[in-house]
Amino acid sequence: MKKIVTVNIEIPKGSNIKYEYDRENQQMVVDRILRDGFRYPANYGSLREALDWDGDELDVLVYSEESFVPGVALNARIIGAMKMIDDGETDTKLIAVHEDDYRLDNINSLNDLPKWWLREVEIFFSTYKNWKKVGITSVNGFEEIEWAVKEYQECVELMNQYGSMPKKEFIKLMMEKHPDKYK
Repeated sequence: MKKIVTVNIEIPKGSNIKYEYDRENQQMVVDRILRDGFRYPANYGSLREALDWDGDELDVLVYSEESFVPGVALNARIIGAMKMIDDGETDTKLIAVHEDDYRLDNINSLNDLPKWWLREVEIFFSTYKNWKKVGITSVNGFEEIEWAVKEYQECVELMNQYGSMPKKEFIKLMMEKHPDKYK
């Protein structure tokens, strides 16, 4: 199963600046500067056509040797996902590789990625917000491509149904309809 998506890069690999796409105002904004020396271990972007359970566009971590500038779009091949909870809300991160980089043609699943990289990603997302409250984020494992593509399709449906709804209203409604997505 091969699934190519267009990822809108928000944060380059190695950055300590958390940029985020503001759907309501249709612009990139600086959300915050990371603390304690944290830097993003991957290029971080989102899929504008898919709404995650946290009320934001579905996140994607793009594995690549390169760092991409915020605001560019690139083709990426979904190879898996990281299951994450952020302050009680499901906040899935799809994992993909840059489709147009011939050096990554041999990476077709999470098993093809360096184990140290997956561990680095897990540690980063489990701890980068500990300054707010220890344990505010948790990583609950990684899933393979079939699960990731299903999650993507589910989030596309959410965007089609609820994408125009304000974030707070969306979360309130989803908490009522799908309490299992909120811990």
